[in-house]
Parts: sequence; structure tokens; C-alpha cells
Amino acid sequence: MLTKTTMAQQVPVTEAIFCIPGGWADRSDFIRRVVTHEPKGRFMFAGMVLADMQEKEQVGLEVHPRDPQIRRAFELAGQGKLTEAVLAAVDRHVSVAYLRAPPRLLEERTKVAKFTKLLEGVGGLAIKVESAGVAHTWERWRELVSGTAFDLYAAAVTLVADRDHYYSCGMHNFSLPDCEVPRTLPPEAAAELMNQFNHWRLTDTPVLADQHTFSLTSTAPRYRIQLEADARHAADEPFFNPHGLWRLSAA
Repeated sequence: MLTKTTMAQQVPVTEAIFCIPGGWADRSDFIRRVVTHEPKGRFMFAGMVLADMQEKEQVGLEVHPRDPQIRRAFELAGQGKLTEAVLAAVDRHVSVAYLRAPPRLLEERTKVAKFTKLLEGVGGLAIKVESAGVAHTWERWRELVSGTAFDLYAAAVTLVADRDHYYSCGMHNFSLPDCEVPRTLPPEAAAELMNQFNHWRLTDTPVLADQHTFSLTSTAPRYRIQLEADARHAADEPFFNPHGLWRLSAA
């Protein structure tokens, strides 16, 4: 997992970050596999940039040594959906690649799909959206990233609970605020409300302001919205949402 900077160096994270453990012995081995991947010479890795020379596109990328905490991180982020075989393979990783892309996944999805497919092809074992805390097998990732807007949302956003609220994490991957709802709601109702509210904002791009209201249907309960700062995460953490979050309260 990526480590935090010191508090004095805190800056907001403004990228979508993807964690891909793999079998690369070191940076040189990673470069060799990238440049020899078919079609040979199309992709290059230099400095901290992974580039498609044919399409003139690039993303940021770092290669880090083995992380003994990776298996546990994938187990938690997989939410019970990763098999023991996948987790065991992840645990055998030799190094870890962190791919960085602009936080506009709807617009950037084709590019992100291409570069993550490359990482799979050169030995990546599975993928975790580091900036949301949700992990996928490659098969599931390919399905989601090539699917509907809601599929892409499901690929890059997760729902979490604390003592008083349910809240989403990962909407900053789309350059949008997250949301939270009261813990007094039943879990299923809370998930539906947050998912529909987030999906609506993603696809309809409404102009929202404090004290506006939202409901799932014309007869469903209405919720008043209030934009709040993200107080749950430090500014240099991958989960931090610099856009804040919409708090939904019963109207």
C-alpha cells in the first residue's frame, strides 16, 4: 500500500490510483516485459510514465518492492469476492505497480482499460482501486470497466459504514463529491439511496446546492442535501475526496 507523506507535506490527492501486484523481479524486469509485450515497441516505461507510443497516450506509474500487507489489503477490499486462489497468488507477488490516471474515469475509461489490460498482460495478478479501497479479479474488472456507467461506478466506488453514517468512498475518481446517509436507515435502503444518488450525479450531472432535496421516486422519502468537507481522511490519503461529500438528511 502507498505510504502517507508527513503532515507538513500534505497535499490533496488528485488522481485515480490503481494497485497491481505482480511477478516483476525489479524495475528493469518490468520495463523488459512492457517493451516486449506484443506488439513489441508499442508501450514504453521511462521515469514515472507508462506510454502508448502508437496512440500518444500516457499514465503515471511507479514500481515498488514487495509489500507483505498486500494480501490482507486485497482480502478486505475484495469484500469476500476474491477466491483463496486469487489471494494466494497476490500473496506471492514480487513487486507492486501503482498506476495513476486523471480523476475523470468516465472520460478516461478507454485509456485506463488499455493500460490496466497491459498490466495484466505483463504479469499483474489482480487490481485494487487504491483511491477507493475496492479490489477485483481481472475478469470482473474487464466486465465493469467496459460496461455501463453504473458498472464503472461499481468498479471504482465502495460503500462504508462508521458509527453514525453510511458513506461512499471513491467518487473523487470521477471528480465528484461522495455522499453519506444516516446509519438509522436499514443497510439495503442506505445502499440503494447512495448508489442511486451517486449514479444520478454521474450520468445526469445536475447542478446541486445546499438545501436542495433528492428522492428515489415521487412518493419516496425526501432528503435534504448539504455539502461538507471530507473530515474522515487526511489530505494526502488516497481515499481523501477534495470535493467533499453530500450529506443527505431527512427533509
